[in-house]
Amino acid sequence: MKKHIQLIYISLLTITMQSCMKDKFGISLSDVPATSIVELAPLDNAATISVDSRMKTINRMPSSLSATDTITIPVYIANTAGTFDKDVTVTLARDTAAITKYNIAKGTNWSFFPESTIVSENLKVTIPAGKNVGYFKLVVNTLNVKSDDKYMIAYNIAQVPKPLSISSDRFYVYYKMVVKNKYDGYYSLRSGGMTDYQFPENTFIGSTTVDLVTVDDSTCIMRDSYVFHNGYTDPYGKPLNAHIFWSTASNSWNWYGYFCPVLHFNPNGNGQIIRVTNYFGQPEAIRGRSAALSPDATQAANSAWDPTTRNVKVYFLMYDGTYQGGWKGSKVWFYDNLTFISDRP
Repeated sequence: MKKHIQLIYISLLTITMQSCMKDKFGISLSDVPATSIVELAPLDNAATISVDSRMKTINRMPSSLSATDTITIPVYIANTAGTFDKDVTVTLARDTAAITKYNIAKGTNWSFFPESTIVSENLKVTIPAGKNVGYFKLVVNTLNVKSDDKYMIAYNIAQVPKPLSISSDRFYVYYKMVVKNKYDGYYSLRSGGMTDYQFPENTFIGSTTVDLVTVDDSTCIMRDSYVFHNGYTDPYGKPLNAHIFWSTASNSWNWYGYFCPVLHFNPNGNGQIIRVTNYFGQPEAIRGRSAALSPDATQAANSAWDPTTRNVKVYFLMYDGTYQGGWKGSKVWFYDNLTFISDRP
């Protein structure tokens, strides 16, 4: 009877120790001596302890996008007895269900890279003899990935040869692809001022939120966040890029059709805005609307992104093909004051 009690005690102690180790420290079975476990990890040494470490963000500037962009994932053998004297082949699998779960948990809309972008995907990974790490390499064409695209990859370990085992909590990874310049972000806009020379009842809106959306390394669309994300469309049926204002005549907000400012920052990276244009054309074909940086030297000099706060100020004009009665022949003068809130999700 005493022997049975001792066996039960030892079994319970082993289970309790493993549970405590995993819950308190995030330790996997691969941390237990005399085990050989295969793991996936964003780091070559695979020694990661948190759920967040299963996620890696791959940042790309638009100029660095390529027809053959390689994403590399380390496949790691945690073997306390040392390396193996022969090659080890590990089989991975796509985990699109994991992306669905991630989206539900985070309220996002990421998707696996489209099949049309995948150049090469060999799910058999070889860990060479004498080594404890091999590399899965996914080659994708990122040339046409835009800053609004939400592409990620998710893989898990599907099969390993005996006597190896698959890690119980380090068997998967997510890799996000983010294409953004340093100005890209989510901002609060409190207009410093606005004058519509044709219709003075159109005035600045008290407060709204805007997205600065990457076009290239030094250019961003400045669009109202609410109208873009809530079902409003432009004349071409696409989500609406627009700059909204307040009408005291109708006591409601509105926007100028076929007009949305695009901010061009100095390519040298100093944050100075050197040009403002219209997203729909310069000028666009329907109403002849275009944009320009303020011709006032002081206003132009103050139009810039602050590298410390990431706040933006910009003074610009909107021109219209049917009205040339305002300052320098413009229809509207704007002074927009943007306060950085966060990176765009």
